[in-house]
Amino acid sequence: MKKESSKLFLRILLCSFILLSNNIQSQHKNNFEAGLFNIGFGGFVGGIGAIINKKPNEKIGRVFLKGFGQGALGGYLLFESKRLVGKFAKTNNYGYVWPSKIINSAGISIIENAAANRNLWEQWHINFGFNRLEFYTKDKFKMSYRIMPFALENIINGFTKGELDINKSLKIGSFVFVTNNIISLRGSRGRALSNSILLLKDARSILISHEIIHVYQYESFSGLNPYLNKPIAKLNKNKWFKVYHKIFYTDFNSLTFQGLYRINKDYKTNFFEKEAKFYARFD
Repeated sequence: MKKESSKLFLRILLCSFILLSNNIQSQHKNNFEAGLFNIGFGGFVGGIGAIINKKPNEKIGRVFLKGFGQGALGGYLLFESKRLVGKFAKTNNYGYVWPSKIINSAGISIIENAAANRNLWEQWHINFGFNRLEFYTKDKFKMSYRIMPFALENIINGFTKGELDINKSLKIGSFVFVTNNIISLRGSRGRALSNSILLLKDARSILISHEIIHVYQYESFSGLNPYLNKPIAKLNKNKWFKVYHKIFYTDFNSLTFQGLYRINKDYKTNFFEKEAKFYARFD
């Protein structure tokens, strides 16, 4: 039975990799394709993660379907949050940005719950820079605060490259740094630093929207972090790691996003750049 389960898991993993690879190699042509990609991404991330974190007495097929369904719902919310960013690009109305951020955080939280093999309502979070606020609603409501080290590193990097724009940071919900010059081989007018943003001082809403989408891409890969729940649980038996884990939430998604982004260094054909352009466009 264990061998059959392992084979099924490998087939699911292979199929999901092929499907996502085909989507990543293509550019979104319309909202239907963009929505389908985000739903599929959330579904597979949630379904595979649920299998990894399933309890011994749970059936692999049922666990996958539950995780896939929950993850797909989270993926749909990711799509809607990106659409709101697109409306900000067209209107320069900052009133779209915070609702977009909240919806995006809810979608990622649902995907994380799916991948951890939890019910979709059990745990929620929202990030602001290196700060991660977590809300637990399973038994009784409680809240915790943790620091994301890779996001913190990039914010420190941001202070070396520009000045913190407090007004834009509060409007967007991410640390925003502004500068008169961005050193880049392709003459970029903006950059995402994990979930922080570096912009030229005269940046327009379409450029800001482009970088917000990159922030959301970084955030979305935190759906993969629960894949490490079991090894982390073992490490928590060490008292020093337990103290670390209580203070810090290791945002492995930063490494995942950067690694996948660098697979294709061609700016024009890079999937993440094309997706950002799709939402932050005028049409």
